[in-house]
Amino acid sequence: MVDLAREELKIKFAILLTSILLLSIPTSMVSGQSSVTNECDILVDWDSQVNWLEEPNEEGQFFSEEHIHRYRVVFNPPFSPGTSPSGISISARHLGMTGVEYPLNISHISAGGEVDIELESQPDFGDKIFVNFSSLESSCTRSVTVTNWNQPIEDHEITRETVWSLEGEDTGNQNIDFIGRGWQKREGNILESNELGNGSLQMNTMNGSNGIILDLSLDRVWLNESYDGDELLSQDFEMLGNGTMVLREGYSEEGYEEGFTAEISVSEAAVNRSWQNGELSERIIIEGNGWLSFNGGDNNSSGGGFGEIHTFYFESFDEDGQRRVQNFQLEANASMRISGASDFFSFELDDLIIRERWSDDTREEQFFRAFGGGEFAFQIDDEQFSIDVNGSIPMIHLESTGGETVSDTIIVDGTYDGDAEGSFGFVRQIVDSGIQENSEGVRYEVDKIQNEFWFNVSATPFGPISQEFGAEHNLTYEFTVPQEDWQNRTVRLQYIEDNGSVSDEYPPESPIVEQPSRPEASPLISNQISRESGKSPQKVVPGDRFVLFGNPSNTLEVTISSIVDKEMDGHIVEAAEWTGEFDFEETMASGFFVNEGPLSGLLYEVSRWIILESGDENQSNDISFQEYQKVDRILYPSIITADENTPPSLESVRFREGFLHTEGGESHIEVTVNDIDTDVISVIVDLSSLGMGLIELSDSGMKGDLTIHDDVWTSLVIHNGLEFGDFNIPITIVDYWVEISEIAEISVANLPPRVTSVSFSQSSAIRGEAIGISVDCVDGHGVSQVIVDLLSSGGDLYPLNFSESSGMWSGEFLVPITIAPGERGIPLRISDLQGAEIITNGPKLTSLLRIDNEHPTVSSLEVWRDGSPQSSISDQGQVIHPVMVSSNGGQITHHIEAAISDYDGVSSVQAKIGRLAEIGKSEEWLLMVDDGTSGDRLAGDGIYSLEFIVRSTIPEGDLEIKIRATDIYLSSTPPEDQGHVFSVYSSDCCSGDSSWISKNMSSIILVTSFSLLLLGMVAIILQIRKSDFD
Repeated sequence: MVDLAREELKIKFAILLTSILLLSIPTSMVSGQSSVTNECDILVDWDSQVNWLEEPNEEGQFFSEEHIHRYRVVFNPPFSPGTSPSGISISARHLGMTGVEYPLNISHISAGGEVDIELESQPDFGDKIFVNFSSLESSCTRSVTVTNWNQPIEDHEITRETVWSLEGEDTGNQNIDFIGRGWQKREGNILESNELGNGSLQMNTMNGSNGIILDLSLDRVWLNESYDGDELLSQDFEMLGNGTMVLREGYSEEGYEEGFTAEISVSEAAVNRSWQNGELSERIIIEGNGWLSFNGGDNNSSGGGFGEIHTFYFESFDEDGQRRVQNFQLEANASMRISGASDFFSFELDDLIIRERWSDDTREEQFFRAFGGGEFAFQIDDEQFSIDVNGSIPMIHLESTGGETVSDTIIVDGTYDGDAEGSFGFVRQIVDSGIQENSEGVRYEVDKIQNEFWFNVSATPFGPISQEFGAEHNLTYEFTVPQEDWQNRTVRLQYIEDNGSVSDEYPPESPIVEQPSRPEASPLISNQISRESGKSPQKVVPGDRFVLFGNPSNTLEVTISSIVDKEMDGHIVEAAEWTGEFDFEETMASGFFVNEGPLSGLLYEVSRWIILESGDENQSNDISFQEYQKVDRILYPSIITADENTPPSLESVRFREGFLHTEGGESHIEVTVNDIDTDVISVIVDLSSLGMGLIELSDSGMKGDLTIHDDVWTSLVIHNGLEFGDFNIPITIVDYWVEISEIAEISVANLPPRVTSVSFSQSSAIRGEAIGISVDCVDGHGVSQVIVDLLSSGGDLYPLNFSESSGMWSGEFLVPITIAPGERGIPLRISDLQGAEIITNGPKLTSLLRIDNEHPTVSSLEVWRDGSPQSSISDQGQVIHPVMVSSNGGQITHHIEAAISDYDGVSSVQAKIGRLAEIGKSEEWLLMVDDGTSGDRLAGDGIYSLEFIVRSTIPEGDLEIKIRATDIYLSSTPPEDQGHVFSVYSSDCCSGDSSWISKNMSSIILVTSFSLLLLGMVAIILQIRKSDFD
């Protein structure tokens, strides 16, 4: 039993042990596998693909190229062969530059221990892309901001050193060398790039023996490009220089006996090449002087011609593949050489002028002139005879203008003597013009050209001579159309024999009408000057790979190899080292670009070697482009790494208008930021305590900002609420690197009540009159009182009462007597329940009260005589103004005193006193004075006086006078109030103001008149007697 129990125990133990082992196997396997941790990285792996189109696009192409938007997930340590990550989960987001999120379809392939992720979207400038990967083994994320190659997204300004050259791949037919400096600047979406320097240009277009050889020293080479985002807006290329140019035309491959050569010393050469809106234009100007040769002529030749070029000018303008303008001018002289039997002779062309100017398909000018002449002499020696030849060329005159011949004259005349004697000559000239039929009977206007040659023999040598000497004479008339652009121009040939017979020949198919051919576009540089371009990540990691295909002729595949530190204008920056391969063989590029901060994506250093294919089957026309660039100065921003940054600080907060008030108040809040690095991106003010939320400010001329980038961040704010007082507001300042928050205090004013309407009981009033007034006014806090405040006009305060039924404030006020007349606003003092007060006046009132101007009044009038007043009041209450006339013939002095009153001040007082005035002034207004003269007793007392003398001849009775006054506002006493009655009476109580002379004036006049008459008679008698004695 014991053994059985022991055996049973062993069995149970074995079963237990087996169960433990079986249960522990998968656990240990899982535990062992999960103990290995893989790190992962997401690498950019952008490729390109061609999509074929059924119809051509805007560029006329049947294909388009786009990105394969792909990312590659790699692991460290890598998975062993045959294993891959498990439990894969992938997500991604693609945000546009404006923040719009694009819908995404995501696919992936896991193979070879890596995972390829492909997004069905196209990366574009300014986009942000987020990719998340996770598996059971690891997880990782990657964010990518898209920029253009060598174009940081942030605003910047840099300069760089540039050395580049263009040269023919095999034959060296084209070669441009450039050494200079470049400048690149971005402001917002617009990026401008310039390169300026100097260099040289060699161009050889020789095709066998003919063509152009150009060798220029370039004083200025300028390249400019402008981009809007990733779109190239324009490209300009300019070259200015001088040097030499050789033109060769018309030579055959066998030799240089026929043809034209010009060697030009170029004083000015200019090339301006522009690409804009998809159209290419090029302007070329070459100006200089030099030498010419044709048909092999030079100082040592026996034929042809040579001479000096005084003026050489060539200009062309090509646009969109068409020659728009061409202007060619050549002015020279030349020596022509003609071979004789054993020698040569020469003659001079004084003028050799060629001018031709085209505008589009119109030849605006054509002119050719060759004019000259000369003498010649040479000797012909032979074993059997010897002859001396002498002659002259009186005229060579070949000229055409507007494409038509105007002169075709050559005259040669000479003699010879020796073993043989005679004369010879040649005449070619236009002798007539007219109408001529051709071989088909078609009539044309032609020139009749005499073409005559003669050779006369007057003596023959003795003895045998191997040469046959005989006279010869040929006379032919050519009937030729003048149009030099036509072919087969001669329509008739007339031969005149020496015996007088005439024969005609009509060349067939003559003439052939042709129009002058427009010059063809022939650009100096046929290939586009451009570098690789396309979309690229702003920041990269080693292993990233992407294809730049923005320039189809220079597609570049870039691979990031490492991240290193580089010194750039004194800054230590993180840079990505890269290498690139172009689509074609043996072409490459390499360098470093900035991988941190606002200059991320900027090429710091780059070397390129590119073959630009011409498109011809002949590869010798391809061009090699070699370049080296390096950034040397960073002008903006001043801080390009996080270690260099100094955080910004708040300097001040204010309202530009000085205040912000409640209930619709508008003002510009201005936050001044102190940032020595000038890299602040945004400033946000939190006005939630005023019910306005977060306000984003601007320093770029928007939202009311006055000056761009002056560190004063601005925004217009509108406060529609009722909150006022002092507030502590949070302000957030964000630069490229950090974000800070500070608290600032602002004050908001309580807007006082506003008047919406004012009405008066009457539209006008006089001073001192009581006027009713009703006022309607509003305020968010409620109106507490309304007062008519006339203190400033010399009046009082008049509180108004509020009516609940009408909602109006009403009452009365007295118009002050000191208020000026005219349209006057009535000031209102209005307060709200929070203590805000305002005094309204003038244009803020909806109604004005017109104060009428009252005319001056005469408050009293008195007549004075002998220093005492004479006016009195009768028992009936009538005012009597007595004026006394002397019955003794004397004159009595009176004066009038009138007291004048007016609220505004008296300007003048006048009186019309009729017969009391001096003789001749009875109808005149006489000025009364208040200055202490003319009887006025006290100056400036408001009493105006007028002195007058009463003559004794004035009759007794009532006499009406008038007195009028005018105030400073030109209001005068109305006519009905001007009249006053004076009572004239006679009295002998006094002698008045008469002297003895005045009393005896009649007697004195009579005696004086008699005496003068007597003296006259005596003078007449004496004159008569004197005449008798004579």
